[in-house]
Amino acid sequence: ALAMSEERFRNLVDKSRDALALVDTAGNISWMSTAITHILGWEPEDLVGTSAFSLVHPEDLVDGLVRAATAFELGTPQDPMTLRLAKPTGEFAPVEIAVASLRDSVGQVESAVVSLRDVSWRVHAEEALLRSERRFRALVQHSIDAVLVIDAAASIQYASPAIEHVWGRPTADLVGSSGTEYIHPNDREGLMASLAHVFVTPGSSGRTEARGLDADGRWRWLEIEATNLLADDAVNGIVIHVRDVTERREAERDNKRLIDIFEATNDLVGISDRQGEPVYLNASARRFFGLGERGPIEGFNLGECFPPSVLELFSSEIRPRLEREGMWSGELSVARFDGELVPVLGQLLVHRDSEHNRVLISGVLHDIRKRKEFESALAHQATHDPLTGLPNRSLLLDRLDVALARAKRHRLRVAVLFLDLDHFKVVNDSLGHDLGDRLLEMIAQRLLTALRPGDTVARFGGDEFVVLCQDMHTRSDAFAIADRVIASVSGPFVVDEAEVFIGASVGVAFPDDPDADPGTLIRDADAAMYRAKERGRGRWEIFDNELRVSAVDRLDIENALRRALDRRELRVYFQPIVDLERGGIGAVEALLRWEHGERGLLLPGEFINVAEATGLIVPIGMWVLDQACRQVQRWQASIPDLSGLVVSVNLSGRQLGHPRLVEDVRAVLSDTGLAPERLELEITESVLMDDVAMSAEMLGRLNALGVRIAVDDFGTGYSSMSYLRRFPVDVLKVDREFVNGLGTDASDSAIVTAIITLAHALGLSAVAEGVETTAQLDELRSLGCDKAQGFLIARPASGDDISELLSMPPVW
Repeated sequence: ALAMSEERFRNLVDKSRDALALVDTAGNISWMSTAITHILGWEPEDLVGTSAFSLVHPEDLVDGLVRAATAFELGTPQDPMTLRLAKPTGEFAPVEIAVASLRDSVGQVESAVVSLRDVSWRVHAEEALLRSERRFRALVQHSIDAVLVIDAAASIQYASPAIEHVWGRPTADLVGSSGTEYIHPNDREGLMASLAHVFVTPGSSGRTEARGLDADGRWRWLEIEATNLLADDAVNGIVIHVRDVTERREAERDNKRLIDIFEATNDLVGISDRQGEPVYLNASARRFFGLGERGPIEGFNLGECFPPSVLELFSSEIRPRLEREGMWSGELSVARFDGELVPVLGQLLVHRDSEHNRVLISGVLHDIRKRKEFESALAHQATHDPLTGLPNRSLLLDRLDVALARAKRHRLRVAVLFLDLDHFKVVNDSLGHDLGDRLLEMIAQRLLTALRPGDTVARFGGDEFVVLCQDMHTRSDAFAIADRVIASVSGPFVVDEAEVFIGASVGVAFPDDPDADPGTLIRDADAAMYRAKERGRGRWEIFDNELRVSAVDRLDIENALRRALDRRELRVYFQPIVDLERGGIGAVEALLRWEHGERGLLLPGEFINVAEATGLIVPIGMWVLDQACRQVQRWQASIPDLSGLVVSVNLSGRQLGHPRLVEDVRAVLSDTGLAPERLELEITESVLMDDVAMSAEMLGRLNALGVRIAVDDFGTGYSSMSYLRRFPVDVLKVDREFVNGLGTDASDSAIVTAIITLAHALGLSAVAEGVETTAQLDELRSLGCDKAQGFLIARPASGDDISELLSMPPVW
């Protein structure tokens, strides 16, 4: 029976997965069951006779010794403990150990039974659970989303640290509260209503958004998601995730605003995917392409709305630019739903993902029809006369340049006709500018009917027109056109029930030189036109060698005059003006002379017209003004009692119309120090009457400077009496033509008397020019003329020569 019992015990021990060992009081192993091989990999005989403590991990050794000592001392079984025991491989395995002491017959502990159980699976599971819990806690603790756990009464039982960033309070302060005080008052009722079903339905979830107060006192949008886990023993609460979605809401708001802008704009706005299929078209684009306001756009082929030229441009320029630079802008044409091609200004932009792959293409097309129409109108205005609608000077020169080049290639004839209306100024001044403008419009229409198809008539300026004749076989063709032009203008015109007769003088020029310049050809025709006027008007003349010689001479004068200032060839002479009451010199008139290197001393009549035509009169005139003022200052410094001497300087029409005239006169007075009242500016009557409004405005500004104004050659013009009171004039100068007949021609005496009387009646001074005899001087005194000048008194002379006269006592 004993043997059987022992056999049964051994079978039980050998089949058990737990190992048993006998350990003596010294800690040595005296017996070990076979299960130790399964647990640690040792054979039982390898361990018998060894110290049980040699298997224990050094870090667990103290606990093992304490547990063994306690078991031997108390002699009662101890609670199991887990120690790490060594394997033959040097590794350690977790083993649960229970120790029970064995006593002898007298109750002394003689050994202990040690039970060893493999608990590696349990330790690994616990470690995995611990890692999982740590991972979960790390995720919760460091998540930007806040996590709350509340009970059925909506009281917070747990709050993750992220909630501090939302509400700005430690989590400990929130536990036990509801947290609703941090929700915007306007959102609390909606929040509770949205999540009410979650609180009463286990396992349900709900989501809503509300505004929450952040740590800085600002309201931020929160996404709140609640899940009812009250039935889950591990949670036993309602889990709430709180996420700050302010940026998303703001982005959605901005996106909505952008969409609203897109929908409100009249521009065509569209977005397509990477294949070019449209994914969005704004309202304007839908209307433009004839799509429904809100209907689907799938299948709409945007490429069919562009003409072939644009599609070719897309392949050759737009797509490469988009791939290279990500954007393109320029002008396109796009077809509206009714087929009309509309010019647009396009802006295309590529949108890429984080890997730089193209995902979308957006485009904005701005209708530029009005701009194109405006540009076309501007282009027409830039090349056409606004009054008559005829080509202007600029377009004429372009067409003439093309015609000359074409004539040279194909050996064709070209002619230019320069037309100037005869006596148009009389009509304009007598009937008014409005009627004159309507007359010009009528003349333009008649000229068009007198020309051949292909010929061009242009308004060159004022009452001047130029006709370009092309593809002529002989010169006679041009003469025939000139005859028709003159005839068309010569007939009566009815304007505002008034019958107006007018004529035209025409100059004809042919390009003898194959490389003729358009400007030269027009200038030649202009010169021929002036000869036509000189020979009786209402006729045409040809530019010939005689005129060419005159033109060459004029060109020589022009070229030399351009260098005259730099070469110091210009001179200022002075002619005294005598005060007839006291007999002394009260003023001097500055007169220009040119010391030409080859022709000697030239008078103004030989070059002043060239200076006026070329605009050189403006810088030359300012130089004369400056020299005259400086000379008066030099005389005053060297000659006593000259404080009242006035210097008179002539102004040409080109100078009077120059925009900087007043500023230039002011600068000369400032630089020379001459008092403004000692400067007198002379303007001829004809210049004043050329543009009455401009003359009145400019003389008013000069008068405001304090300078004196004199009207030269008074009485030689027409219709001037009615305008005289509009000008701030100080002096009327009687033309030498009337002074010459004093004492011999009763008509001249009457005219001079009338001018002097008119001047005094208006409070002006009267100055007689061209006094050459004593009889003339005596009669002027008897008529009450204030001042006189002429060869009888002194010829124009240099400043040094005039100094002697200024030093003399009054002798006239």
